[in-house]
Amino acid sequence: MVISNMTPVPREDYRVPLPLAGNWVERLNTDAGWYGGTNKGNQGMVVARRSDVEGLGPYADLYLPPLSTLYLKHDPA
Repeated sequence: MVISNMTPVPREDYRVPLPLAGNWVERLNTDAGWYGGTNKGNQGMVVARRSDVEGLGPYADLYLPPLSTLYLKHDPA
C-alpha cells in the first residue's frame, strides 16, 4: 500500500482503508532521518483493524508526516 501526503501539514490519526486486517510493516517512510526528514512515523508498523460497521473493510489510524510517502506491506505472520 502506498500512501502520500502532498501537503506541508502532518496528519495524526489519519484513517486509511486497507485490504487486509492485521500488521502492516512500514517498508519505506520518506520522512526518515536518513533521507533528511524529521524521523517521525509509525514506529515501523501499523495495525489494521476490522471495522464494526457492516460493509466497511479493515482500516488503520496512522501518522502521516508532511510531504512524505509511506510504503506499507502486509505481514501475515
